[in-house]
Amino acid sequence: MDGEARVRSAVRRWELALACAAAALLIVGVALAVAAAVPPVIANLSSEVSDGVTETSLGEAAVVVPVDWLITRDSGGAITVRTPDGALRARLDALDETPAAIVGSTPVHGPQRVELLASGLTAVHADLDDGRLLAGVGEADAAPSVRVVAEVSAPEGGASADYRAAIGDLLEGIRR
Repeated sequence: MDGEARVRSAVRRWELALACAAAALLIVGVALAVAAAVPPVIANLSSEVSDGVTETSLGEAAVVVPVDWLITRDSGGAITVRTPDGALRARLDALDETPAAIVGSTPVHGPQRVELLASGLTAVHADLDDGRLLAGVGEADAAPSVRVVAEVSAPEGGASADYRAAIGDLLEGIRR
């Protein structure tokens, strides 16, 4: 093999190595893009928009989610709901506890409040240290109940307090 053939052979090996490295980087980039895009797509496929009338089951309980809110089923006894603007997000779980036990088992910031809802169910709620609201809704001294953990990410210029009425509407929608 003469010198020119060796140079061409070495250049081809470098070209092949660079092509393999570029292909590997392309595959990694596509894999990362798919990993970032697939989870939200799957969540959207399992989501529905509430009509404000139909009950969504939560174990032995149910909830009528306010109209136009997005409902995502997490399991047979749990859902996540969001307001149309996405600022309020709440997770609802059916638990085998009383409303007071749900709130009492979590460190809260400030006093617990107890309210009788229009449905006849009792809501025990308190603010958490991180700004979220925790509520237990059910019959006053009976299990099961529904735990609601609501988090507000108020839009620019808005306040979390602006969403208290929406949280109240959600709690009023819980049924046994």
